[in-house]
Amino acid sequence: MVNKIPSDDNRPGTWQLIYPFWISSEKWLAILLLAVILTINFTTTYAFVALNRLHGKLTDALVALNWPVISNVMIESLIIGALTTVLPLISVLAINYLTLRWRTWMTARFVERWTEHPAYYQLERDNVISNSDQRVAEDINLFTDVTINLSTNIINVLVNMVTFTIVLWGLSGALSISLGSTTLSIPGYMVIVVYLYSVAHLALAHWLGKVLIGVNMNKQTVEADFRFLGMQVRENAEQIAFFEGGERERRRLFSRFERVRANTLLMMRKTFRLNFFQSFFSQVFSPLPTLLALPLLLSGKITMGGLTQITMAYGTLLSTLSFFPQAYQSFTNWMALSNRLRDLLWALNKARDKPSGILLKHQGTRLQCENLTLRQPDGSLLSHLPHWQVQAGERWVIRGRSGCGKSTLLRACAGLWPYGEGTIIAPESVRTLFLPQKSYIPVGTLKSALTYPLEPDVFTDQQCQQALIDCCLEAHAASLTQFDRWQQVLSGGEQQRLAMARVLLHKPEMLFLDEATSALDPQTENRLYQALIDQLPNCTLISVAHRKELEHFHPHILTLTAR
Repeated sequence: MVNKIPSDDNRPGTWQLIYPFWISSEKWLAILLLAVILTINFTTTYAFVALNRLHGKLTDALVALNWPVISNVMIESLIIGALTTVLPLISVLAINYLTLRWRTWMTARFVERWTEHPAYYQLERDNVISNSDQRVAEDINLFTDVTINLSTNIINVLVNMVTFTIVLWGLSGALSISLGSTTLSIPGYMVIVVYLYSVAHLALAHWLGKVLIGVNMNKQTVEADFRFLGMQVRENAEQIAFFEGGERERRRLFSRFERVRANTLLMMRKTFRLNFFQSFFSQVFSPLPTLLALPLLLSGKITMGGLTQITMAYGTLLSTLSFFPQAYQSFTNWMALSNRLRDLLWALNKARDKPSGILLKHQGTRLQCENLTLRQPDGSLLSHLPHWQVQAGERWVIRGRSGCGKSTLLRACAGLWPYGEGTIIAPESVRTLFLPQKSYIPVGTLKSALTYPLEPDVFTDQQCQQALIDCCLEAHAASLTQFDRWQQVLSGGEQQRLAMARVLLHKPEMLFLDEATSALDPQTENRLYQALIDQLPNCTLISVAHRKELEHFHPHILTLTAR
């Protein structure tokens, strides 16, 4: 699929995915949950500082064999240990609940925009973007989860970084280096070393891992394309079986999966290289804190307990600062998710604001086209209609060879086709129904499929059964409550009869039929048209059809010619 993805200058900013939730009606509960999470993080940090002090005290007590101090320290350590076990569990619960509420709000916002007429149709018609459904169903879930976790982790890292920088600065003191007659004193030298190490580590991670942003973004696309092709095989199984197309579909599936495999191998190589250098970096420098603190111990400036405190503080600060290079893959995944959702938001904005060359107005009681030119998306001409007027209650059949724009004219009357010029004046406040050659039949009960897009309880069972009988579907009249995938259960002709039964239920004042009876035999087709005219005598009827037998139902004929 060819997508028209915008440049970064034209895409909405990542902030537009984040801040709307925090100023919505959900904001107060979200802020409360965030406050709970941060309070727990701050408390946990303070607890780790206390544990650092206790471990140093415990080491000195063990060296001195001071059993009363040992027992007191053990009790305090157990209490703080229990606290640092329970609080993170509460924090995880709060994070999960906050993530769920954000995902719920964000999904509702995107679904509302996606299903806003005619955004969902324009995205597919113009191939603006791929896999809109996956972006709504999966990417929003992952984006909210990764954003909350990364954000809280970053805040926690900053708090730990400031706290243990102060702790380590105080514990390490100054390193004195004799340079001849001069002594150079470096205060907080262990803090300087750990920061230099972390900057080098982050620079290496960025250099090795930046390519993962594009690889992660492509992963979502190729996985969705492979899934979509499998869904097509499932939904069109009967047609494929008639054509004995299993071998062809197998080759197509393998071809799509090859893109998944190639992208996965690329991600494995890049991830392995990143992880290898990160692990190598960590292992090589793991003895560094002990080596750096050893001069203080040998000079008698610190005790064994002090050495324990320094190495623990150094390790905690290093672990905190290592979050950034170690989380680099999560950052690249977050960037990929952000870009995909920004693309979707851009596409939805474009669909909403897309200008149309065809002006559609609603006024009066008749349908009128003035100087209407229909074009393909590339600008090539389909047909030109200088003047066409349909009075209320008239019945028209539209004829013309394939490709001259008959179906496109109906799309333009529905406001679904922006390519062209001219004016269409449609009746105002008139119930209108469009029936394509293949109507959408949602999964569910037969009654819900029949009453679509209205809810099943709008019509009685008796009304639905009568509509089925009138449209030659009496065999299914007793199956209104049966839940099934009716698009697969019903034959092509039965689906068209079900669509006509919808018409009898909804009783539109204006009806457009786009070869809506093409799969029916002439006798059934005549019976359905007669039922329409008998039950909806004042309905304005416009049919696209090739069979001349239907002309006696339509006193007026419009013939389109391609230019």
